[in-house]
Amino acid sequence: MGKNRGKFPDFKVLILLFVLVTAGNLLILKSSQTLPVFWFFTPLSGRTVVIDPGHGGIDGGAYHGDGTLEKHINLSVAFKLKSVLEKNGAKVVLTRAKDESLDYRNNKSKSRHKRDLIARADIINEVNPDIYLSLHVNAEKNSPATRGPMVFYYRSSPESRRLAELIQAHLEEAYKSAGHSVRKRNPYANSTLFLLCNARSPGVIIELGFMTNADDRRLLQNPDFQNKLANAIVLALREYF
Repeated sequence: MGKNRGKFPDFKVLILLFVLVTAGNLLILKSSQTLPVFWFFTPLSGRTVVIDPGHGGIDGGAYHGDGTLEKHINLSVAFKLKSVLEKNGAKVVLTRAKDESLDYRNNKSKSRHKRDLIARADIINEVNPDIYLSLHVNAEKNSPATRGPMVFYYRSSPESRRLAELIQAHLEEAYKSAGHSVRKRNPYANSTLFLLCNARSPGVIIELGFMTNADDRRLLQNPDFQNKLANAIVLALREYF
């Protein structure tokens, strides 16, 4: 017999192979769970966001004679936004997940509308999210040419202002990418809107466009454009965090 013997792998190589096999098994296990493997790389990972689709139920919000109702647009965009946020690792809470008003949740006012607003603020404050986003559609009956997104923030909250600026810019880009450029706006400081004044977390009210503008109204009912809006908001949040 010759003197050559079979060479055994170096001990360090065996350790490396063991580590690689173990890591592969962990990835396979992880892929079967709800949480994506790479969430910890995203700025939104672990963040909590409350999405408030405005109006609902008896309260249709802004409307048009063709039957278009704001409440439906708000909820549709909310679902799309929720999906994208969750894919980015965020935890999302909706103030409403169906066509309903929230006034039934409390008896803190004789006004149905006020009870609805109180309920939304209560949900936000109970969840205590990193941010909240209240979705709406604007209307200006005396100016049908007025169009595009508008974002409102609480005047005394620097964090809300920064969030509003980012969302405003990205929503304008979403309109532009759809072939419908809108004039640039600065977000609007406010100290009277109930939700802005009573929700304790940083947040904004987002007017996605104008029901009273024919181009906006058509876009806002388009599922593809709703996805563009949702993705634009998420891009803004990734910058914010």
